Amino acid sequence: MLVPPERLDLRFDRLREIVTAWEIRYNQLPDQVVALFDAQDLGSIRELLEEKRQLARLIPDIKEFIERWEPVEHPLGTGDEE
Repeated sequence: MLVPPERLDLRFDRLREIVTAWEIRYNQLPDQVVALFDAQDLGSIRELLEEKRQLARLIPDIKEFIERWEPVEHPLGTGDEE
C-alpha cells in the first residue's frame, strides 16, 4: 500500500509538537525525582536522570534542525494557499 507523502510543513508542525511534549516532560522530572527520593527508589531516580540528560541533548538539537531546515519561503497563514 502506497501512502501519499505528508506535506513538509505538517512534518515540521509535528516536530514542534514533539519538542513541546519533551519540554513539558523535562520540567516534570524534578518533582518526580523528589517523590522517588522520598520513597528511596534510587534505581528509578537513576532512570529519570538519564531521561533528563537525553532530553537535554535532544530538545536543542531538534529545535536547531527545525530552524535550519524548515522552509520559510511560504510560512503558514500568509494567504498564498488556494
